[in-house]
Amino acid sequence: MKEQTDRHVWRTEVLLEGSLRGASSVLVSDGRTRIVVDTGLPHEESWLVAALARKGLKASDISIVVNTHFHVDHVLNNRLFSHSLIYAPQESYDWAKSLYADLRVENDWEKLVLKYYPEVMDYEKAPSYMGALRKFALRWWDEARLGSPSRFRWMETQPLPDGLESVITSGHVPGHASLLISDGQERMVVAGDALLSREHDDQVLTMIPVNKEKYQRDRERILALGGRIVPGHDAEFHQQATVSNSSEPA
Repeated sequence: MKEQTDRHVWRTEVLLEGSLRGASSVLVSDGRTRIVVDTGLPHEESWLVAALARKGLKASDISIVVNTHFHVDHVLNNRLFSHSLIYAPQESYDWAKSLYADLRVENDWEKLVLKYYPEVMDYEKAPSYMGALRKFALRWWDEARLGSPSRFRWMETQPLPDGLESVITSGHVPGHASLLISDGQERMVVAGDALLSREHDDQVLTMIPVNKEKYQRDRERILALGGRIVPGHDAEFHQQATVSNSSEPA
């Protein structure tokens, strides 16, 4: 009984529901520490502020931001939380910064992007995918919106608060991190883009996986964990677990 009582309990609520065009944003709180997971695109800033207000909160009430990865639709409202620590995977941060820099190289970007998406030519619509990715990046990518580098805590070396676990799911992008959260009774999985949608990944307007085979394994792994699952671009749903406790990620 004591072990159950001492377990750290978090409450998890969706702030912005994921859609085919927009990423999920999630509030995690234990009553003292408040965390926002993924912060969205610049035009969603007012929506995020309003969602917090409906919970009686302001951006200044958030002590930690967690970024699952650094695609633009997950990080560009970090700047709202100017006093928050930012937990994120450094591998994804470094990869994204390099990618978005190379996409700005006017004459060679199509060749350079193959370093990041080596399987792109396996897709029928590869040229349109690449063109759309570059257009989106040129319009939105702004490192200043990520927050001060001094506030970053890299998840590879810095532990998350008690009761939160990160699971590296690198099929979508290298270093992508999904979160496992305990509320004392049921697991919540904030999947990020390791699981774009419950059933319609092909309809989500995001980039192809870096590694399609690994992405599929990541997707199956997330679904097997079960519990309340928040995909990166879909509504929350419940899933029956198909893995035992002994096979869960550490």
